[in-house]
Amino acid sequence: MRFNSKKIISLILSLAFAFSVVGGTTSTYAASTSALRDKQKKIQSQIDAAQSKINKLSGQKKDTEEYISALDVKIQALKDKISTLKAEANALQSNIDKVKKNISDTGAQINKIQADIDAKQAEFDKTFDEYCQRLRAMYVSGHASNLEVLLTSSDISSILTRSEMIKSVSQKDSKTLNDLMDKMNEIEKDKAELEQKRAQLNKDKEKLQSQKDKLDSNIATVNASKKELDKEVSEANAMMRKLNSQTAEYKESISDNEEEMARIEAQIAEEIRKAQAANTGSTSGSYGSGAYSGTLGYPTNSRRISASYPNYSSGRYHGGVDFPVPSGSAVYAAASGTVIIAKNLNYSYGHYLVVDHGNGLSTLYAHNTTLLVGVGSHVTKGQVIARSGSTGNSTGPHCHFEVRVNGTRVNPFNYL
Repeated sequence: MRFNSKKIISLILSLAFAFSVVGGTTSTYAASTSALRDKQKKIQSQIDAAQSKINKLSGQKKDTEEYISALDVKIQALKDKISTLKAEANALQSNIDKVKKNISDTGAQINKIQADIDAKQAEFDKTFDEYCQRLRAMYVSGHASNLEVLLTSSDISSILTRSEMIKSVSQKDSKTLNDLMDKMNEIEKDKAELEQKRAQLNKDKEKLQSQKDKLDSNIATVNASKKELDKEVSEANAMMRKLNSQTAEYKESISDNEEEMARIEAQIAEEIRKAQAANTGSTSGSYGSGAYSGTLGYPTNSRRISASYPNYSSGRYHGGVDFPVPSGSAVYAAASGTVIIAKNLNYSYGHYLVVDHGNGLSTLYAHNTTLLVGVGSHVTKGQVIARSGSTGNSTGPHCHFEVRVNGTRVNPFNYL
């Protein structure tokens, strides 16, 4: 049997270029991480909306409960954001731990495969060297053919013996070649697997770096959010302290004003009593709403109402009706009568008038900018007696209008 050693050697050389290193397995974020990102987007929208409201209120009336409420909304949203960021950080860390384990496992597999390749390569090299040595020995001996070996036998016994030897050598050569090819195929397969594992290892290393970068970014965002949260909490606390102080002052002011209002009410009642007693035809008596419904005209051109009788929307007592009108608008006498009070205060009713209409009926017009008539002036129904404003304890330009019967405030709508 003839053996082509060049073909075998070329096959062996071709295996020398089989190793390369590229990268590996992919794994995705857990579904929980994606959900956390969606939640963070919603929370960020809440933070942005709260900040927009804070900016708007800051430019209008910063020292209000509404402003603090907006701060509270943002603070809670920031807390939620930090919570989701921490949950994402935990998920990232868990993923990093898994990738590290994959890298460790893949490295162990690579070492095992490389050891198997080295062992098979050593066995292959040994068998191949032995085979090549035998071929060289045959070549040196002259390449004697099978027929020459048989013809040089001295007897039939030698011929039979040599024939069996030739057959045995041929069978051994064939088996050796088959073994060599099998070993080459095994080595090639192992090297291909090794290449895949190394590729997997590189991909896992890239993924690990990516996950670490995301975790670092996450931690930086958490720290920034904590810093922002601390700032907002500090501002909210300062605002609360300021609001509490203002509330205490406001309550004290209300108490003072209530005392002052009680004093003014007593004065007005006394002034009305004196005026009605002094004015001819002005007598105490019944001026019920049934008989005089529609008797009085409206004090302003506006019919819009910002506060009604007998209470504000907060429930606090309100003895009249507020008609919101621009400052300087005409204020009309609701009926003919005589001005019995005309005062310019910088608190309470501000600049106000009281007109006595006789029979115990009087009307009051408060918070004016200018009074156009004085005590003793006789006015007719619809006459302009003042210009509206926001003097005294007022939150904006309007006409505060009251109807009184024998000095006691009654529902103006029963007379308008």
